[in-house]
Amino acid sequence: MTGHPILPQAILGLGAIAAVLASAALSALRPDWRWHHEPLHAALEALGGLAATAMATVLLQRREEPGSAKFQALAIGFLSMGILDTFHAMVPPGNAFVLLRNMASLLGGVGFAFVWAQTAERLRVQRPWLPWATAIGASILGASLVVWSDQVPDMIRHGEFTPTAVAPQSLACLLFFATTLRLLLDYRRSGHAEDYLFACLALLFALAELVFMYSAPWDARWWFWHLLRLSACALALGYVTSRYLRAFSELETALAQTKQAEETLRRNEQHLRHALDARERMAQDLHDGAIQSLFATTLGLERCRRLAAVDPDESARQLDSAVTDLKSVIRDLRGYLVGTEPPLSNGREFEAALRALVARMEGPHRIHFDLRVDPAAANAMTSAQAAQLLAIAREAMSNSLRHSAARTATVSLQRCDGNMRLIVEDDGVGFRTDTLHEQGYGLRNMDARARKLGGRLAVRSEPGHGTRIVCDLPLELSNAST
Repeated sequence: MTGHPILPQAILGLGAIAAVLASAALSALRPDWRWHHEPLHAALEALGGLAATAMATVLLQRREEPGSAKFQALAIGFLSMGILDTFHAMVPPGNAFVLLRNMASLLGGVGFAFVWAQTAERLRVQRPWLPWATAIGASILGASLVVWSDQVPDMIRHGEFTPTAVAPQSLACLLFFATTLRLLLDYRRSGHAEDYLFACLALLFALAELVFMYSAPWDARWWFWHLLRLSACALALGYVTSRYLRAFSELETALAQTKQAEETLRRNEQHLRHALDARERMAQDLHDGAIQSLFATTLGLERCRRLAAVDPDESARQLDSAVTDLKSVIRDLRGYLVGTEPPLSNGREFEAALRALVARMEGPHRIHFDLRVDPAAANAMTSAQAAQLLAIAREAMSNSLRHSAARTATVSLQRCDGNMRLIVEDDGVGFRTDTLHEQGYGLRNMDARARKLGGRLAVRSEPGHGTRIVCDLPLELSNAST
């Protein structure tokens, strides 16, 4: 439509001419026809009042939009017509009946004509109470005309409308035509379909007022101008309906997009959580496995350096052992990276892995680890539990080797008070347990691994009295998971 700005105006003009010619034809063909049907008339006016009020409500909801000053002006006009049309539908035919119709048209035209006002935007910003004042004022006016209907001047004489009745309609007609012109100019400038829609509404109201001035109560032209107003009401209801349907569709689309975004966020959160868990697990495995083995190998190499001058043969044997340990570390690292580290499938494999760990840890060092494994306790473990307990044992033994200056230590796995208990205990220098939060990553790893097993880790130590690390795992959890 914006590509041919003259065509819509031409269509509107032809429609207006057609309406005027139809009114003239009705007057010529049925000059004496009358149809007095108050229920139908009341229904038409009530429908018009409902449509106008609904239209005002929709427009007022949009008054905060940029460039929406005209929405408040049109809303005031619709609100005035809606309220007074409702009063008009309730009263019986008479002077008040006609005057209510006059006031509805006149106040509606005044509201519509505000689209010309240069201060409309300022009114919208500085006078948000204006629609409320309009509603209250129209209600008071309607009620007053109903209560004091006997004070209303003659509006009908000898079956025709008096000049008092025609004058307000004439002014309303001019106001609606003026509004139509302004909205068409706005449409020509902006190309917004809503401007054209409101121009059509204003034109229908203007034509209805024009036909009213030449009609008589209940004649053909009387019903024709009601038909014009009904067309305007239908157009308004169609706009309201389409507006709410579009809003509902947009809401459904927004909800669907929100659900999709939530689902995407949930999946991303799961992926991130899995990645963080994998990173934490790898960090724990590297710290408690390869790093501890490398530390033990480093101590052995330092001892080789000391032995090289005094006992070359022993130094060579220790070097061979260090090379074997380094190959084992490389194999473990490769398993960590590709996720193919072999699982411990039963208690015998766990005991064998623990013995190999003890041999590696005590190797060339002065500390001796006494290993005690209850086969029944070992056989009660799952593969995952065995891997975690082996890592806890490795970290605890490495701590004894590095920090305790112990000569002997004990590593045991046994049943105790309904639990499977791993104990790593040494006779070293010990430490103050109130500084556990300062002890570093290793103890935190052991505690995290114990919690994963559904168990608990306890660290008992005193300066000069060694250290005892105890990990308890309920046997019923172990059995349930097998």
